[in-house]
Amino acid sequence: MEMFQSILVIILLAIWLVFSIVFLITAIQNLINDRKREQREVEKDKRDLEYHEARMKELSK
Repeated sequence: MEMFQSILVIILLAIWLVFSIVFLITAIQNLINDRKREQREVEKDKRDLEYHEARMKELSK
């Protein structure tokens, strides 16, 4: 019975370790993707502002 309990505990710890590693990897990927998205949004805002300014110059002529 003790051997069965030991095997069960080892299996449960292995499963917990796998879930923890998957969660850690997911968190790191989300962090990286969030930073990339923020950079893309800043670049998009700059392009939009430049486009808007060009259109306003064109309109005022």
